[in-house]
Amino acid sequence: MSDISNFPWLKKLFLKTNISALPHSNLIEGSKGLGKTFLAKHIAKSLLCLNSSSEPCNSCHSCNLFDESTHPDFFMNADDNKILIDEIREMINFSVLSSSVSSSKVIILNNCENMNIASQNAILKTLEEPAANTYIIMTSSKRRSLNQTIYSRCNKFTLKDLDQHELTEWIRSQGMQDFNYYDYPTFLAPLEILKNIEEGRNNEFIDISNYLLQFCNKEISIDEVVKYLLDIDLTSIEKVNLVIDFFKTLLKSKLANLPYSGKFKSLNDIQLVVEDLSDALDELNLLRNNIMKVSAINENHSLKYFMFKLDNLIKQS
Repeated sequence: MSDISNFPWLKKLFLKTNISALPHSNLIEGSKGLGKTFLAKHIAKSLLCLNSSSEPCNSCHSCNLFDESTHPDFFMNADDNKILIDEIREMINFSVLSSSVSSSKVIILNNCENMNIASQNAILKTLEEPAANTYIIMTSSKRRSLNQTIYSRCNKFTLKDLDQHELTEWIRSQGMQDFNYYDYPTFLAPLEILKNIEEGRNNEFIDISNYLLQFCNKEISIDEVVKYLLDIDLTSIEKVNLVIDFFKTLLKSKLANLPYSGKFKSLNDIQLVVEDLSDALDELNLLRNNIMKVSAINENHSLKYFMFKLDNLIKQS
């Protein structure tokens, strides 16, 4: 999947970008799993290309070096789980060097939401006064998570989440013809879904949604669905997030005044009320926040409470 044409949402944004007039400081924001790093590297390769000022030619010496990850005019942070000030200093030192192969140098800093305050402050001067012919491309999976001054210095690319049709069409184009949108949590972006399918983890999500649906249809009890959730190999927060996402799926169709489709079709016989679903979501989100703050909260009790809320919603309908 090395060709940007394999990612229509990235290609669309790239085609709107004037590489020859690109500002020196850039920020790509969007949900995890949308391909921000892939877009950043495609832009970087274009900037470094010796034969083109709009997109990489894929045949020049620069493009070959880039593909081999040996380009001397390209820097990308190694550990994007944390970006400490030492790595920012290494980046700054790189930025003032003369280019070796291309007329430009390009720096990619991935997952910049992981920069601490010291690292963010250290990068500001470079963003304000970049070295000649040096481009910085930062990526972040958390919108508005950086110092406001950083935002004011950067040209911003915003990747929007794919809708149900776009996501389904793309996953199926990758050879997953039996993909069902409702089998996966809505917070998973396309590349994450594909990764889970390739790693054989997709059955976890399918089974969870199936159990919750069986519960809604009175086919299994609260104790049965809670026992299943307790036994699966996920963290407490992951389980809670999946249950909350199920509630969101229920609410989304009601807000849009659309009937449930696919395997959720059986829920059309249940008259769920928007206000009740919304109130339950607010309460469950509050409970999730408490679980994140207090790790000692009993998982069994928390999951039972969630299921009791869902059971009450169904009974009220």
